Amino acid sequence: MGLARKSPILKLKKTAFAFQQDAVNLIKDKDYFAIFHEQGLGKTKIAIDLIFDWLEYEKVDSVVIVCKKNLLNNWKNELDFHGNLPAIMLTNNNEDNLYKFNTPGFIYLCNYELIRTNINNFEAFFSNRKIGIILDESTMIKNPNAKISKSLHHLAKYTCKRLIMTGTPVANRPYDYWSQIFFLDFGERLGTNFNNFKEDYDIGRDLNDNLSSQMIFKNALKELRNKLSDCFIRETKKTAGLELPGKRFIEIPVTMDTHQEKLYRDMQIELSAEILKDNQIVEENVEVILKRLLRLNQVCSNPFIIDDSYNSIPPKMHETIKIVDKAISENSKAIVWTNFVKNVEFIVRNIGQNAVGIHGEQDLNQRNKLIDQFQKNNNIDVLVATPGVAKEGLTLTEANYAIFFDRDFSLDSYLQAQDRIHRMTQEKTCYVYKLLATDSIDYWIDALVDAKKIVARYSQGDIDDQQFDENIRYDFTEILKEILLK
Repeated sequence: MGLARKSPILKLKKTAFAFQQDAVNLIKDKDYFAIFHEQGLGKTKIAIDLIFDWLEYEKVDSVVIVCKKNLLNNWKNELDFHGNLPAIMLTNNNEDNLYKFNTPGFIYLCNYELIRTNINNFEAFFSNRKIGIILDESTMIKNPNAKISKSLHHLAKYTCKRLIMTGTPVANRPYDYWSQIFFLDFGERLGTNFNNFKEDYDIGRDLNDNLSSQMIFKNALKELRNKLSDCFIRETKKTAGLELPGKRFIEIPVTMDTHQEKLYRDMQIELSAEILKDNQIVEENVEVILKRLLRLNQVCSNPFIIDDSYNSIPPKMHETIKIVDKAISENSKAIVWTNFVKNVEFIVRNIGQNAVGIHGEQDLNQRNKLIDQFQKNNNIDVLVATPGVAKEGLTLTEANYAIFFDRDFSLDSYLQAQDRIHRMTQEKTCYVYKLLATDSIDYWIDALVDAKKIVARYSQGDIDDQQFDENIRYDFTEILKEILLK
């Protein structure tokens, strides 16, 4: 269908790094591809250069960029910074969107939820134009049974160019690949049955004492990497040749106070009775186990989250203040990560007026205002944040200290959050602190996340066989049993 519009005058304002240009050259003539570059390597710049190529050579009529709601402004700013073609922003106003769909535009920007709730309008729009689509942080569709995943799988067949981007394609388990790749190739590489794929690529809890199962799992990962090798590109900061300042990891054991310890042990005994029998884990529902373990995680972080009678300053808060004071003494800024909204407000209150906090219960405009204060106000030294609202898309290199007050079971949250500070434009050595309550579930979470990280790096080609064998851990199930039996 011909479009009644003038051809755009396309001019990129910024020159790409060599590794970014290599990616553009590799992808620009392909129907679909994945960019799995490590966080902080400018995937957005690569995507913008690809958009301009697609439009200049009329490979597409229009491009739709889909991202998380909290990253819409970031994309708008990046498009303005790198190019001269503004995006048409789609909103929750359906009448306004219908008008925009009938506008001869070139770049459209929307969030994932809008796709799900306006699937019919998007289908009609896609049916009448040559569409290129870009999914930013594509792990948003890692669950093939989610409505947004099904919606995008459906729309994919109406597109002529498809690009997905994320620095952590394996957000937690290798089977996270399936839905993302299915969006690209409709099952050509990984099959059309997710359940079958999941069975082959799960990190089973029987691996610790079974060398044969370990070998089968490793070979499956290698086979998976080979299947995907022709449809994704992956660079790390090291392979891209970026000379960033170093990143140091510091683990700080923290002893629980008396009240906290008693609350933790009482809950531990209760949990053990529900999950263990004859020293074996009998609860089969992983979601049930994780939900119960979350309570232990909350107690290790700050008992006040679940016990209003707790009126002490938790030991992790004391350690956090020490680290923050160190950062400020060096004229540096810090980000404190916590998974709990109640904790954000508590930590900000205890740090004082030089801290701001963001979490999911604030509206987007409020969060953006607070982030802007942290980035531009010399009197704001600390940002306290939940990973859900700030782990992706943001460059927060004003800080070079990251403090994990607590962590959940997600590899994606951990890697994305720490690399908000370790990316291009960072000029200082970065310090990543993990606060681990001694003799607690914190150490099981650490082991589990480490195992997920090694599996992800191996499947992405970041490490070789020897590095995998030297670093993989399968003992997280045994650690969990030890925790529950104490």
